[in-house]
Amino acid sequence: MNFRQLSTFVGIFEEGSFNRAATRLNATQSGLSMQIKQLEETLGTALFDRSARGVTPTHAGQRLYDTAVDILRRLEGAEAELRNLSGTISGPVRIGLMPTFTRGVLAPTLSRFLADHPNVDVTVVEAYSAALMDRLAEGEADFVVVPQDGGRTGMRSRRLGTDREFLVCRPGGPIPHLTPVRLADVAPLRLVLPAKGNVRRDRLDDFIASNGLTVGKIIDMDAMFATLELVATSDYATVLPATICRKDIDGRDRWLHPLTGPELTVSYVVVEPARKAMSAAAAAFLRYLEEEYRRADAEWTALIGPSEGNLKI
Repeated sequence: MNFRQLSTFVGIFEEGSFNRAATRLNATQSGLSMQIKQLEETLGTALFDRSARGVTPTHAGQRLYDTAVDILRRLEGAEAELRNLSGTISGPVRIGLMPTFTRGVLAPTLSRFLADHPNVDVTVVEAYSAALMDRLAEGEADFVVVPQDGGRTGMRSRRLGTDREFLVCRPGGPIPHLTPVRLADVAPLRLVLPAKGNVRRDRLDDFIASNGLTVGKIIDMDAMFATLELVATSDYATVLPATICRKDIDGRDRWLHPLTGPELTVSYVVVEPARKAMSAAAAAFLRYLEEEYRRADAEWTALIGPSEGNLKI
């Protein structure tokens, strides 16, 4: 076995298709077929069952996948370690973040990180979770931060933290800023929420239905800053996690109400490709991001107390 064969095998395994793997690996289907044929001949066993719908790993293919991913990751890790023996972190970093993090913790993270590591080129892409996971699968990000979900083949994840959810509305209502509320007590709701298909929207819809909440009207809007502006200047409200609400603690533009009866929370994970070792630059940026997130979480805990963790969405 060689590195190229293992890379080809992992790409086909994760994509479930020679065609999609060829696009991902910037290769031809015939070239990939040759690599797999040689690998199967070397091992003396078939690794994939082929059909018109794509390819399915055999038992041998399933067994090889975990080993191949570990080998590729260790090799990239060794290369990264040797490149950074000088102690200077440099190179590109590509990060995928939801609006929750770009508004709540990105600016102070970037300021501290770039002051300490001026030789790193940082690219940040903002999108919702499904789009971020697609970019990660296409090799266009070193890691992404998304709500905890079922995950995808070829990815590895670890928990980042958990946020409380808030009802966010314009200032001046009958319920004082930062006072907890039950959604059932403020019905009928007029909400602006992400469009259906978004992970948070689907779970909020489930919560509304299961608790028999009365909703007057919902506006679908996949534009976070427009959502915040609409909420600040109208009778519409939204439901957002604590991190994105960090800049509204003062209550000047928007009032925040922690949800209770039950409390709602959302958990986040850091996701990266299982086959790749995270670069020293990306790992360093992630440490700074985690530190800023913990700092924001501590601010909320001091302000409204610890989360009860009743219901995750």
